[in-house]
Amino acid sequence: MKKQVTVRVTGIHARDGEPTEKIITNSSGYIEDTEDGGCILEYVEEQDTGNGSIKINNKVNIAPDGKGIEIIRGGDMESKLAFGEGLVYDTEYHSPYGSMEMTVRTSSFDLVRTRQDEEMKLMAEYALEMGGQVMSSSMIIIEIKKSETV
Repeated sequence: MKKQVTVRVTGIHARDGEPTEKIITNSSGYIEDTEDGGCILEYVEEQDTGNGSIKINNKVNIAPDGKGIEIIRGGDMESKLAFGEGLVYDTEYHSPYGSMEMTVRTSSFDLVRTRQDEEMKLMAEYALEMGGQVMSSSMIIIEIKKSETV
C-alpha cells in the first residue's frame, strides 16, 4: 500500500579550495513496502540552477536489511547511485552538458526508523571520484515522514 510522505534531502559537498556547499530540497512523494521487506520511495525534486529550475524524478530502493540504498534519478539529469557501508559503486552521470563516469565510495551509512516507522532518516557519507581523483567529500541525508495512506 502506497503512503504519502514528505521528503527532505540535504546534500553537503566539500571540495578542496572551495566553501562547503549545502543544498536542501523539500518534496512530497510516496513510499511503499516491498514483498521482500524493503521499501521504495518515489518523489520529484525541483532544483534551481540559476538559469531556471529542473525537475528530477527520484526512486529510492531501500534494502530489506536497511544496510543500503539505491537512488535512480531521471529527468533533466540522470544517474544511478548506490550507498552502503564500505560500498564502492561505479556509475555514469548524465546531464544536459554530457556524461561523466564517477565512482561513489561510501565510508558510512545509517538508517534510523522512529515513531513506529512513521519517520525514517537515511544518512550516507561518501567520496565522489572521477578519473581516480576525489572530487568531493559528501554527505546525503534523506528524511522521510509519512503523512497519509493513498
